[in-house]
Amino acid sequence: MRELQRKGWISDQHGAWTMMALPPLLGWALSLTFVWMVVLMLVAWAMAFQMFSAVCLWVKTPTKRRGRIVPAILTYSVLAAIPGITLLAMRPQLLWWAIVFAPLASSALFLVWKGRERSLGARAASILAGGIMGPVAFALATADGSPAAVTPHAWAACTVFTLHYVGTVPLVRSMIRGRKDPRWAMGATLFHACCTLGVTAAWWFGALSIWPALVWVCLTARAWVMPTLSRTRKRPLSPRLIGFTEIAWSALLFVVLLIP
Repeated sequence: MRELQRKGWISDQHGAWTMMALPPLLGWALSLTFVWMVVLMLVAWAMAFQMFSAVCLWVKTPTKRRGRIVPAILTYSVLAAIPGITLLAMRPQLLWWAIVFAPLASSALFLVWKGRERSLGARAASILAGGIMGPVAFALATADGSPAAVTPHAWAACTVFTLHYVGTVPLVRSMIRGRKDPRWAMGATLFHACCTLGVTAAWWFGALSIWPALVWVCLTARAWVMPTLSRTRKRPLSPRLIGFTEIAWSALLFVVLLIP
């Protein structure tokens, strides 16, 4: 596995796998329809994600060792292009999404090139780019794939889910690299509190059910409790425990966002 990661065939960011897969699956689930073109989009997106990960690895790898990553980049580029071009030929309206997606992906790649891969900006740009695939999947499943086809409920649900992943960046940082700095926990808690107000407003105006708002209250509480526990214990919370906990929260939020 490590050899495959060094050569760019597998992403070394384990948490990125759920961030890649769940947003488009949420958008598709919200549509309540089965369209085979969404399957084609999921294949193209998975291959594009792998290609992007390989390109990021190539950018931050010393020049002498970059050659071993090129086969992965070329392979994933072809595997993404075949379903991607086919899909665009049938649904050219999908190109409208590039107006938002391209700047986000480019910003993330630029920050990786500048050696700031772990910065909040790079992480947030990557997560937001992936989050766009939720509305894309919904629009493709229900209409022609254009942004205008996304309903207010789908926009709200996909946005809430994406913000959850954005919030995991400072939260995980507060328990690992920034464990001794309480400002990370304060920032993560403040971010979650603001998002909770936004989700509550979405429920108040009828865009979401009450359940996502209740889950976000719990997410805000865990944003303070878990870093505090990790900071005050003799042994901090393990990365494995943190990772599985975040997967559980993501799964719970995914489910409640499907409640009408």
